[in-house]
Amino acid sequence: MVLLSEIDPYQHQAAENGAPYNLNNYKPRYWLINGRGFPDSIADNFAPWLPTQPYGALARVHEFHPNETLPASDPNYHPYPGMIRYLNVGTEDYPFHPHGNNGLVIGRDGRALEGATGQDLSFEKFDINIGPGQTWDVIFKWYDAEQYNATTNPVPVTIPNLPNMVYGTFYGGSPYLGTTGAIPTGGEGLNQCGEFYIISHNHALYQITSWGVNMTGPITYLRVDPPLPNNCP
Repeated sequence: MVLLSEIDPYQHQAAENGAPYNLNNYKPRYWLINGRGFPDSIADNFAPWLPTQPYGALARVHEFHPNETLPASDPNYHPYPGMIRYLNVGTEDYPFHPHGNNGLVIGRDGRALEGATGQDLSFEKFDINIGPGQTWDVIFKWYDAEQYNATTNPVPVTIPNLPNMVYGTFYGGSPYLGTTGAIPTGGEGLNQCGEFYIISHNHALYQITSWGVNMTGPITYLRVDPPLPNNCP
C-alpha cells in the first residue's frame, strides 16, 4: 500500500489551538508516503521513534520466477507479480513512479479494469498519476533479465577502481545480485546481503520536499533480495 498525503502546518496549528482557518490560504508544505517522509519512509514497520506512523513504504521482492519446472516447495518459485495500491488522500495530483519498470494498471477506484463482457482493459503505465481521492491498483514484475554472474556471465563493462568510484548509500560493492565487495573506508555501507535497491518517488519534484528541504517526502525504494537461501536479515 502506498498512501500519499500532504500537510499544511498552519492548518494543523489552527486546529490544535481551536482557531479559525481560512481554506483559501491552504498550502501544503509537507508531502508524505504512508504518513512518513524520507528517510523515515524506509524504516521498519512499527519503528519505535514513529509511534503514530506505524507503516514503512519499503517493498521487498524476489525475482519473478514462474518456471513451471520448479516445484512449489522451491523457495525460488515466485509465480505471482507484486501489487501496489496507490491512494491519494490529499488535494493535489501525485505522479508517482517506481524506477526500473512500468506497471500494469488493473484497477481504478476499487474497480477492476474490465469491459461489460469481462474483457481485459488493463494498460501499462510508466508514471502513475493519482488524483485526489483516487486509488490505482498496479501490478509489476522484477526480472533478473541478464542473469549476470561474476564467473559465468560478467557485466560487459570495466568496473572502475575503488579510488575512481562514488558509492551510493545502498551499494554493496558488487554489481551482482547476492554478492558484496569492498567499499572505501568510511563508506556508509548500508547494503546487507548484496541486495539491489531501486528508487521510487513522486515525479512532481517540488513535492519531494519538507518545507523547502530537498530529497525528503514521498520517496522510497523497492528492495530486490537475492535468491534463496541467502543471508539477508
